[in-house]
Amino acid sequence: MSYVRQPTDEEQKELKRMTRQEIGRVGQRAQMVLLSTQGRTCPEIARIFETSDLTVRFWLRRFSADGPPGLYDEPRSGRPRKVTPAVVAHIDTVIREDPARTGQVATFWTVAMLALSILTALKVQVGASAVRLTLHALDLGWGRPRLAMPRKTDPDKARKQWRIAKTVIEAGPAAVILYADESRVQLLPLIRAMWHWVGQQVRVPTPGSNDSRAVFGALNIRTGQWTHLVRPRMKKEDFRAFLEYLLVVYPTETIVLIVDNYSSHTAGVVQEWVATQPRLQLLYLPTYCSQLNPVEHIWLRMKNKIAGNRLHGSMQLLLDAVARFFNEMSPEQALEWAAA
Repeated sequence: MSYVRQPTDEEQKELKRMTRQEIGRVGQRAQMVLLSTQGRTCPEIARIFETSDLTVRFWLRRFSADGPPGLYDEPRSGRPRKVTPAVVAHIDTVIREDPARTGQVATFWTVAMLALSILTALKVQVGASAVRLTLHALDLGWGRPRLAMPRKTDPDKARKQWRIAKTVIEAGPAAVILYADESRVQLLPLIRAMWHWVGQQVRVPTPGSNDSRAVFGALNIRTGQWTHLVRPRMKKEDFRAFLEYLLVVYPTETIVLIVDNYSSHTAGVVQEWVATQPRLQLLYLPTYCSQLNPVEHIWLRMKNKIAGNRLHGSMQLLLDAVARFFNEMSPEQALEWAAA
């Protein structure tokens, strides 16, 4: 036999399921059948799976005779399989639960804990490798989670957004509408995922001693003009210095400045000073809504361009790279990135 018989639609679905969920050689046998239906010869399939031509032909004949069930091993003497459907179902159930709720003294499941859970619930002792294979068969992988912002909502969100919109409308077309924010740049490189040769992990040098600066930035959402100022820190004194700088950049226009609720923005001394500046109106975004500030997207672009996996030899070189980035950023690019 050179090729397997053409499977029915139901058999095709079952074969694809077997390649994803069945453990060990059963999944490989289903792949052999699928490859044969695509016109691959038995010698080609044998080379792919590093097995013999006779083995491939045997399982193709079994499928042609019995369909997908024929790809399973027939009952034989010896120790029975421990990873039964009941074991798979148990793992699939408990892995979705908080281990603390099941009496485990941990906050996440490990292979050893799952093996103990199987032994306790089903009285079956399953080895670590078998548990690990079962997890992979269930499309699970071992990896680090990501930190996420808490899902909170500002009860005054609608009122604050309406106030911003109302102020912008009342300010008129001649007013300067700015979104502002600050970001920290440091000598220590930002580590980003990247392609590298297997077994040759890239080493990113560190500066020895770290140093940082605060970069304040403001985007004119009507023109795309970008204004930034480097300061030693991100404190209220530095934010006030940035506000003073904006009044110099826009010497005659009314400025509506929209920022988040960072402590230096809401400090009493800042609000008292703003109250003495008739051309400057300071508005705050709803809390827990930093994603509403378009400047965040520009910081992301900047850091990926100048700091991802890259060490600058000195703070001056790093700040030069920041300045080049903003000098090369056109107003059109700034508005496009901010809207991303």
